[in-house]
Amino acid sequence: MAHNNSLTKKFLLAAKYEEIHALEQLQKSCYNLIKLGQFVHQLQKERAMSNIYLASNRTLFEQQLQQQIKHSNVLQQALFESLAQTYLCTKPGVGNSRLYNLITISLQSLDTLYSLREKVAKQALSASQATQSFTQIITSLLNVFLETADGASDPVITRLLVAYFNFMQGKEYAGQERAYGAMAFASNKFDTEQKALLSHFQHNQQTSFEFFSQYADEQLTASYKLLLQDESNQEIDKLRTMLQQLAPNNNQEVSQLSEVWFDVATARIDVMHQIEQQISKRLIAAAKEQIIAAKQSLDTHQGTLAILTKDSPDFSIATTATLLSAELNGYANTNIAAEKLAANKTMYDLIAEQSQHIKQINNALSEARKVINEQKIINQAKFILIEQLKLTEAQAHKKLQKQAMDNHISLHKVAEQIITLVD
Repeated sequence: MAHNNSLTKKFLLAAKYEEIHALEQLQKSCYNLIKLGQFVHQLQKERAMSNIYLASNRTLFEQQLQQQIKHSNVLQQALFESLAQTYLCTKPGVGNSRLYNLITISLQSLDTLYSLREKVAKQALSASQATQSFTQIITSLLNVFLETADGASDPVITRLLVAYFNFMQGKEYAGQERAYGAMAFASNKFDTEQKALLSHFQHNQQTSFEFFSQYADEQLTASYKLLLQDESNQEIDKLRTMLQQLAPNNNQEVSQLSEVWFDVATARIDVMHQIEQQISKRLIAAAKEQIIAAKQSLDTHQGTLAILTKDSPDFSIATTATLLSAELNGYANTNIAAEKLAANKTMYDLIAEQSQHIKQINNALSEARKVINEQKIINQAKFILIEQLKLTEAQAHKKLQKQAMDNHISLHKVAEQIITLVD
């Protein structure tokens, strides 16, 4: 029985070591997400500049676009180095195959960036086609955020990652609004479909930022409220109103307003980027805090186990099984065989504490993961519509929203129905 007692102690400590290892790997992933976000920020700007360049028949933003491509390339290389350092120089974690596959897909998507830029330079595609291509690349990169959040095992960090993803999603809708609005002004075309699409992006920003606010802490929520009060936010509202009021067959020359739109939208998105950086700093700080807490817990466990003498009563296999069963099922009865455990209360307390810790983690994770899984299902349904109906990402999302409104059900339920029909 002494052997079983010794093995119990080893596994108890091994669980703590694994928790620390998982947190350290998650911390590295968070650092990588910062690099990814910085690259996405530059790519979003390049998308809008490419739109103005194409829609104006190469009369606007030629030099600015070339300079922007250089900025994008620098941060793309930084992302590549970060990905290799984070995921290829360390032993892969258990259950990371989906994340690795999504990174592979995003890298494959980035392989098309060079040819896309060549087509833009030669004006071999329309502004709308260029926007769709850039958006597909950015979407594949943002999916890495979502999968990282799903793979996180710490509730504090998971909530922050969910907030991070939703903020990045809202910022991407703001980026798409910038791109399509710039295209409308530069081409001097303001048809009903374009106006509806821009309204769609505005609505999606609001929805994403509402989700962000649900999962962000008070400090981050306060920063978002400052965005709403920022001058750029007021200015973009004025330009939105102007654009919606312009007639489809507008005879006024307003192409120069594309630069004004771009500058105002960019100022607003730059404020968002500052908030994004605050989220990433909070994320890194939270990861450090959780690692310190886990290491302190390990030290406590080691110190307590060290005082157990070799002649202490063995911790029975039956009791261990009962406690582990409680862990797995999310309940720990602190009164289990209390009388029998009195002589060995130290070991019992450690396992009961570990059991309660796991229960609290599972409860906290379940709510956040529900949001993540729903977003994955929505993304899957959008992909089906894009592939089968040859829609853009924005059109697919708009179609899902319309069906949800028409049937008075959630977007998630509509997505589930579409996936079920295909299956």
